[in-house]
Amino acid sequence: MHAREGLIIPGFPLFKNTIRNKLMLLLLAATIVPIASSMVISYIATKNSITEEAVATNARLLSLGKTNILNYMNNINQKSLAVYNSMNVPRSLYYLLEHDMEDEVFPNDLSDVIRNRNLLKDHLYNIYQSIQEFAQVRLYVVKQNTTYLLRNDDLKVGQNEQRPTDFNSSGKTSIEPTHLSHYYGLDLKGSTQEPVFTLHRPIFRAPSDELLARLSIDVKLNVLADLNRQLYDEGEQFYIVDKSGSVILSSEAEVPVQEKVLEWFTKVARAEEDSGHIDYKGDGFAGIIFHDRVKTSYMDWYLVKLSPYTHLYERAGGIARINAFIGIGALAIAVLATLYVSLRITKPLLRLIGYVNKIETGQLNTAIDIHSNDEIGVLARRFRSMMQTINNLILKEYRLEIASKTNQLKALQAQVNPHFLYNAMQSIGTVALQHKDMQVYSLLTSLGKMMRYQMSTERAVVELAKEIDYVQAYLDLQKQRFDTALEVTLDIDPRTRPIVVPKMILQPIVENFFKHGFVPDGQEPAKLRVASSLEEGSLTIRIEDNGKGMSEEQLIQAMHQLTRGEAAAASDWNSPASEEGGIGLRNVLSRLQLHFHPKATLSLYPVTPHGLGVMLHIPLEEGAVSNV
Repeated sequence: MHAREGLIIPGFPLFKNTIRNKLMLLLLAATIVPIASSMVISYIATKNSITEEAVATNARLLSLGKTNILNYMNNINQKSLAVYNSMNVPRSLYYLLEHDMEDEVFPNDLSDVIRNRNLLKDHLYNIYQSIQEFAQVRLYVVKQNTTYLLRNDDLKVGQNEQRPTDFNSSGKTSIEPTHLSHYYGLDLKGSTQEPVFTLHRPIFRAPSDELLARLSIDVKLNVLADLNRQLYDEGEQFYIVDKSGSVILSSEAEVPVQEKVLEWFTKVARAEEDSGHIDYKGDGFAGIIFHDRVKTSYMDWYLVKLSPYTHLYERAGGIARINAFIGIGALAIAVLATLYVSLRITKPLLRLIGYVNKIETGQLNTAIDIHSNDEIGVLARRFRSMMQTINNLILKEYRLEIASKTNQLKALQAQVNPHFLYNAMQSIGTVALQHKDMQVYSLLTSLGKMMRYQMSTERAVVELAKEIDYVQAYLDLQKQRFDTALEVTLDIDPRTRPIVVPKMILQPIVENFFKHGFVPDGQEPAKLRVASSLEEGSLTIRIEDNGKGMSEEQLIQAMHQLTRGEAAAASDWNSPASEEGGIGLRNVLSRLQLHFHPKATLSLYPVTPHGLGVMLHIPLEEGAVSNV
């Protein structure tokens, strides 16, 4: 299988590299890519919009919840301050505490004890009834080490064998996190316990810091839960947590598992801002945590709302599913349209391929029956025209082949002429030697060298030494012609002789001197100098004469033609073309750049006082020196 036939997997013709399959892939890609991109972009934009909206909405909700909680807790705190009301009135609660309940533990008058206890019950009952969700009110009197607990309209009194566990707590008002209500050391059999949080307020003897008693109010969670129920939806979690990480309120259960809260609360507590949101992924939860802080002198709570990504982006998922259904529908339409278009376009192409296969077997006169007006019809008509042209060319080729055979015969006959000339010159040379005419023999030898060198086609490049010998033979003939009117100087660096150069690059330049620069009747002899040198890895050849030379304008024009690359640039000092059969300077430059280096140059320059110089500059590379 050739590579151009495409990938063919048995049983899967779709993988054939055909125009039909390419069209299908192109149309499918043109449909799928925009739809898929639109779905992805729409989903991302929707998610971002939902996230921004959720952040703003939850910030408002938590701020509202913060205000409600603050008002509610301030009300509870205010009720606990009732103990300080009417401080100097003998029947006030503070007065009773300040006077140690008239020594209720060891009374002298039982009626006073009962009267004081009932009065204490009335005060505690007023606090208990002030807010409906108060579960119980406890008053612990320090000096008596006695606990008074008002629960369900009943006052229970008892002495503690030891001080309560909360006695050594901070001297400030504080809130104990949610717990099951306890009995503060009293024996209350049959009583039920329920989740509450407790406000503990120490009562001091004014204006000293002597602790008289400790008032504790257990508060049910129902109102606190109702205040915050509007802050979260189903599927979300809501917590009120104090700064130590203890849970005050939870949307999951009345008393949640504390470890679940601690997993994410450390990040909330370390947040730089009191309110904000955090992206969180942990065990059992991945979503956004929204938080706000409620801080007063007696409490430091965090309102925390956990919104899972599945809940936040449920609407985005619905939009994505709608887009997916639309995309599937569009894809189905695109597939049907692709099949129709591909079959409509490629069926004539398949027929055309069938005709080509017949022609390939040699049936050149196959009729191509495709007459549509589209591009394929134009291609079929052009193909018919091309086949007619090919048939005509084949007939011409037969005629040309016959003519070629005739030309080959003539070429074989022409090959006899050079051998005949060599043999004739050798015979003439022998006669010259017999008559002791060394001059004629020398001239024949120079002419023979030139003919052998010029007619040899075995090598395109030769050593510079052979090129110099050829030029020497040419100049020997010219010196015989002009005698003393011509002086030739060869200044050849021995290091340059083995360097290979293109054949016939010096003789055309030397010949130009005799055609256009030589003045045979001049007052001084014509001088021609050929020199070579090797400098810094480059071969430089100079051919200088004292002929007519060129004007500055002609020199500039000739160099311009050389650099512009015209066909016969500067081959003649005064005309743009050489004589018929001559090799122009541009030809010399082209062969230098072709065989050696594209940076090889040929330049013209004036010679003082008159004349012209030609310089060949050839950068040498490895292998430029012959090993012969």
